[in-house]
This record gives sequence, structure tokens and C-alpha cells, in this order.
Amino acid sequence: MRCTLLAVVALVAQVVTTHADGGLVQLHQAAGPFVVTVFTAPTPLHAGPVDVSVLVQDRGDGQPVLDGEVYVWLRREGGMTVDGRATRAVAQNKLLYSTVVHVPEAGTWALEVTVTQGQGSASVHGQVSAASPRPLVLAYWRSLSLPPIITTLFAVHQWLKRRAARRGKAKLHV
Repeated sequence: MRCTLLAVVALVAQVVTTHADGGLVQLHQAAGPFVVTVFTAPTPLHAGPVDVSVLVQDRGDGQPVLDGEVYVWLRREGGMTVDGRATRAVAQNKLLYSTVVHVPEAGTWALEVTVTQGQGSASVHGQVSAASPRPLVLAYWRSLSLPPIITTLFAVHQWLKRRAARRGKAKLHV
């Protein structure tokens, strides 16, 4: 029973700490020597932390570009800009460049991704729409649900243990 409980806790903890790579395709364009595909998560996109993952491929042979530099900008009318350098180091899928940017408000944002590799450089442009931020409870439901789940599992374990002990005593009296 203890092994099962530990396995469940480990699996739930893994779900809470896993970061999204990929998500919804927001942009797919060929530019200069590259083909650039941009993914965002969460889906649907909300204001708050947004994972932006970028797949960069060589335009000639379609092979992934693994030694480039990738920068991501989100701009909104009025001059508000959020940006980040996407790297393969933080990505779960090592074919993708990834960064987390904080989108401060809902609305339509202009997306720009610039890729540089050696002498080659290209930028792609598009738009993304972010909805209002999720309520705190919905944004952190996995983390918030972990303590009640563990408490419930512990209570069930103790109940089963007492029940088995009572049955053992009942057999001794017969």
C-alpha cells in the first residue's frame, strides 16, 4: 500500500512540475533560410505566464536548426512589449527553443520571432489573442488538489489498517 501511495504522489507531483513544450500552433512561416513554427501554451491562451516554443528548420532540407539564437517579442498597441530569449536548455523537447513570457493583459498581441544562425537571420510576424487571466483556483488546481488527495489516501489507508486489525481480533475470538 505504501508503494502505491508513493507512486501516486510521484505521478501527481510530476504532472504539477512538467512544463509544456509545443501547444497550439500560432504561426508557421518560411523566412530567409528558415521555416519557423511557433507554439504557445496554455491552450486557449490566457494573460499570465505563456510558454512560447519555436521549431526552427532549415528551409532547404527541413532539418531542425539546433545551434541558432531565437528571440520572441509580443507587442501591444500603446508600446507595451514583453520579450524573451528562447533556448533549447529550458525546453523538454530538445528540438524546440522555449521561453516563458508574462502576458500582462488580455487582447491581441503582435508576435515577432527572430532567428539567427551564423550569417543567416530571419524574422516572422503574426498575431496571438490572449483571453483574460484564469481565476487563481483554476490556474493552480493541480497544486491545490494535491494536499486533499494525499490526506484522503492517508485516511483510507488508516481506515483499511484498522479494519484489518479488527478482523484479525474477531478471528482470534472465534
